[in-house]
Amino acid sequence: MDVIAWQRLAKPDERQAHCFDYRTSICIQGKTVELKQQGFAICYHGHVHVFRNACPHAGSPLDWNPGEFFSEDGRELVCHTHHARFDPASGECLAGPCPHGLEVLPFHDHGDYLEVPAAIR
Repeated sequence: MDVIAWQRLAKPDERQAHCFDYRTSICIQGKTVELKQQGFAICYHGHVHVFRNACPHAGSPLDWNPGEFFSEDGRELVCHTHHARFDPASGECLAGPCPHGLEVLPFHDHGDYLEVPAAIR
């Protein structure tokens, strides 16, 4: 994964999430196509983690209500389409129909704000 542009994002509070959009480029039959993707940053146990907002099972966004990713007890991330559960610290699949964990995205923590991908190649 090669990040070709970065953007600023406010750092989320504990067990909160901030969503952001980014672009990816793929080559289909010699043509470059740009796709809009969404990522999200969370804070869990004082540490920031950034993931692609796509369920590994169905590709749908995890959050049914925008920005709501945590289970009611705040211990897991939940896909609201099929109720798969993920470890907030690693993105690892804990339960449900998920062939693998969440896709981790690169980021830079600058204290008061984050730099997250704006474009990935």
